[in-house]
Amino acid sequence: MAQPTSSLALSPSFASNLAEVLRRTLGVPGAMPEDWEPRATTYDLPRFDSETQFAARLDAALARIVEGDVTAPEAIRSALYACNLPYDYARLGQPLSTVYELLQQARTGAARAFSFASVTKPWLSVIEAPGRTLPVHVFADGELPVSEEEKAHLRQQGVELHEQHQGPVASREDAITVHVLAAPFTSDMGAQQADAVCFPVPHGGVLLIRDEKRIPPTGIQLIRKRTVSALLAVDALHALERDLGLTPSAFPSSTPAACDAKLRALFPEITEALYFCTGLAAEAAVFAAAVSVLGPTPVTFFYAQNGYGGTGQLISEVLAPSMPLKPAPLPVLGMDAEGRAITLVDGILARLDALAGAPAVVFLETPTNPELQAHDFEKLVAGLRAYAARWGHRIPVLVDTTLAPLYPVFQLACAKDWPFLLVKSGSKYFTKGKSTLGVVACASDPIAKSILARTRALANDADSLARPSQLADLEAGLSDLRPRMATIRANTLRLVDGLRSALAARGRDITLYAMTEAQAREGLDCGLVSFYLPPAPTDHADLVDEFVDHLLATAPSLVKSRVSYGQSSGGGKPDWFYVINPQESTQGSLPQSVKDAQKRDNVQICRVSVPEHADVDGLLAAMEPFFTRKFGPRS
Repeated sequence: MAQPTSSLALSPSFASNLAEVLRRTLGVPGAMPEDWEPRATTYDLPRFDSETQFAARLDAALARIVEGDVTAPEAIRSALYACNLPYDYARLGQPLSTVYELLQQARTGAARAFSFASVTKPWLSVIEAPGRTLPVHVFADGELPVSEEEKAHLRQQGVELHEQHQGPVASREDAITVHVLAAPFTSDMGAQQADAVCFPVPHGGVLLIRDEKRIPPTGIQLIRKRTVSALLAVDALHALERDLGLTPSAFPSSTPAACDAKLRALFPEITEALYFCTGLAAEAAVFAAAVSVLGPTPVTFFYAQNGYGGTGQLISEVLAPSMPLKPAPLPVLGMDAEGRAITLVDGILARLDALAGAPAVVFLETPTNPELQAHDFEKLVAGLRAYAARWGHRIPVLVDTTLAPLYPVFQLACAKDWPFLLVKSGSKYFTKGKSTLGVVACASDPIAKSILARTRALANDADSLARPSQLADLEAGLSDLRPRMATIRANTLRLVDGLRSALAARGRDITLYAMTEAQAREGLDCGLVSFYLPPAPTDHADLVDEFVDHLLATAPSLVKSRVSYGQSSGGGKPDWFYVINPQESTQGSLPQSVKDAQKRDNVQICRVSVPEHADVDGLLAAMEPFFTRKFGPRS
């Protein structure tokens, strides 16, 4: 069999150089770039590269550091910072997890190495990867750590499972062979017959691939990003420290029970909750669970077509091909045949009759991102009750309140006796941007509790539940959530007033979306402001891109172009405003036609995330030169 070849080439000295530089970096104050820190969950978009570009730059930087005998922490930090970043999302991979993967690749001679915050997903991802055509044969040294139900499901898909396997694994041209080891792999992949080797590490696992043509990396990355994550940065750091014989760094830890107590203090109606390694891991589990509970008849899945692009990709490209799920994306706002405005709720209700009694699920983000529409839940549930009365099927409602973390969805009158579930990213306001995290919770409705029970079973098979270090950040973030959101609300309203005043002083209107004081009193506190700048000439791809570039250049101590929100630096460090064109980031997976339809006067929307400790006056002052250049001086 041919030796492994990789699209991500590394020099022969990569592993030894990396080990030497890590000895000069780990545990040394000031030697690691800030965005390499284990608690970073979002990164500067202008510094994003592919993992291939990152690996090449890192390889060259390591050689320069070792050959030049560079030992000064600030010089090492500068060299590593210049490598840029491998990904724009922590769940897909961040510097520490990517470095750990590159080290595994270099040491084993694998074509590629992928780490996971899961012990089962390394081999499950080979099975689940979209586009796979060959059957998969799994050979495990011991018992595979999934339920008997999951094993039966895999066998129904044509997957061969060989547990307690002894000896080598033979290659086959007509099947993908995966060898699941009980201990870390330290040999040469070139001497292996299996297409892939998997092994566990604390709080996760690793997949080594022999041949990218037989197991394409893009499919593995898609499953990892949309259903779990790369090895968490904390755990990747610990893996690197153990490799060097260092004592692993200490991080706080907590338990689900401690987080339950904090969560119920804010939302007393919650009876059960689950915490996941990422928000998308939570979505993947609860979406699949809802289909499992409501099926086997195909389940229509209603969601916003211009919501978060990752959710749409999860539904349409990952889940729909493998289960009886019928994607039903609808616009958040649209027009009917008579030209009247219709909402997402209107669109859902208009399609209920066509279901003719078939099961369905509704997934709503409230407020929506980026235009911050709040849904009429009373109207929605009234229509769903009518459907249930006619056909005998209750349609569950899954609600994402990430943007308004205090929204009391279970206190709504319409939710008291209806299957509502909360499913959200806890990486934002819940953990202050300190950890990736997902949350699923329900009250006491029997259908909702059945879905949550099934969610738990799927999460256990995927090994996608949150780790102790993530739970510690969640517990801390829930402790001050209510007063923190009140401060964020006040800062946000000041920015809204300042933006409107700045444009009005130039005789211009601005289309702006933000939560009002009345909405905040209902629990819709949110630190996001979205707006359309008036049209103006630009030499950038979009006027918003020029606006973001201006702020980065003018106010580097105030502004970062990052995807997330809910940020809080902590430790006495300043909080940044995150300013982005969401069409190039949070909605990057959407079709171009959907992105274009959201433009106003050929200008894309801009989104600003306002933090707790915010220099609003400083940000408005930084905007003034741009407004003057594009729209003229104040009158």
